[in-house]
Amino acid sequence: MKIIPAIDLLDGKCVRLLKGNYQDVSEYNSSPLNQINIFLDAGFDYVHIVDLDAARSGKNKNLPIIEKFLLIEGLNIQVGGGIRDEQTLNELISIGVDRLIVGTAAINNQAFREEIRSNTNLDKIIFGLDFNVINDEPMLSVNGWTKNTNINLFDFINNNQWIKNVLATDISVDGTLEGPNCNIYKKILENKNTNLIASGGIGNMEDIKKLKNIGTQECVVGKAIYENKLSLKDLINVN
Repeated sequence: MKIIPAIDLLDGKCVRLLKGNYQDVSEYNSSPLNQINIFLDAGFDYVHIVDLDAARSGKNKNLPIIEKFLLIEGLNIQVGGGIRDEQTLNELISIGVDRLIVGTAAINNQAFREEIRSNTNLDKIIFGLDFNVINDEPMLSVNGWTKNTNINLFDFINNNQWIKNVLATDISVDGTLEGPNCNIYKKILENKNTNLIASGGIGNMEDIKKLKNIGTQECVVGKAIYENKLSLKDLINVN
């Protein structure tokens, strides 16, 4: 299983939100470049970047920081947040972003979804399917987790079988270190065409082991790193 350390950008700083709440922010590093170098020094060459400002507003406020990341030799990044049209998507690919995470627009706008399907290398696209469990069903959330939809996670995946990469995040446990929602992930993995990138709630090596045991291909780790619950040395040995 591939471990991908995470950097969430808000106002140019590395932060984490608790359960996606923009009013509950923990700042961990005022220098994203410094944080990237910490990951590189530990042996990671692939990092997950979320532009929280863009996720909420659709405006790529942190693009200059992302462009600086792309100048670092030996580093590849996947980027999400505010990618809501084909022009933005193509611009980010053209400047060297390895994979793009699409969410809100790709969920709400079928035309945009069809543009992605027809005109893009699907290996380069990750569908960010963030969900809240409501009445025992995983329901998708959009606009930087600020708005719930009536779209069921499993229905969305089943209706779009052409999607290759799915980043699934249980918002209710994200940032809590309480453990990932393996029951949901197991069901996603029943679709053999899906490359699952698990996210949310990971707090210790036992959580990593559980994800690996159910066949998860990739895993994003954020707060557990910043809170020193998981060491980068242990995580790099999983890769």
